[in-house]
Amino acid sequence: MDLPAGELLAVGRVRRPHGIHGEVTVDVTTDFPERLVAGMDIVLGNPDPHVTLRATTVRWHKGAWLVAFDGINDREAAEGWRGYWLYLPAQERSSLPPTYYYEHELEGMRCIDPAGRPLGTVRSLDNPGGIALLKVEAESGEVLVPFKSPIVVRVDLEARTVTVDPPIGLFDGDAL
Repeated sequence: MDLPAGELLAVGRVRRPHGIHGEVTVDVTTDFPERLVAGMDIVLGNPDPHVTLRATTVRWHKGAWLVAFDGINDREAAEGWRGYWLYLPAQERSSLPPTYYYEHELEGMRCIDPAGRPLGTVRSLDNPGGIALLKVEAESGEVLVPFKSPIVVRVDLEARTVTVDPPIGLFDGDAL
């Protein structure tokens, strides 16, 4: 796979070996887990992608992937991949749902209100277990903004802006 690192996205992370035949347990970090299939080349890195391995088997087991790679045939060899990230090529924007955004697309965007006034800068998109939250660096400090309608009104990739209609007090610390 001859893709520059900027065109790869992390889709999972090796947690630990599974069994004695070289399989690893992989925590899923993608909204499209069906993209990982046996026979495909996967780029691994810790943290930067740098090694390409072919997946020989991929199966779902208790909320995680179990993946075997060509050339990794025992538990000891699998142990060496603990903590490595799995990377796949980014999907073309046209194949994504219209309101789906990659985290790297949102990072660094200007956060504005519906009148165009600046609120801050998007630092990350986190999903701590339930709802996705934009971390916005504002004058008052870090603000966590629920990444959902009607709070997030618009994402403009070309203008690099996220328009937010915040509830009273979210950005000024004067919540009711």
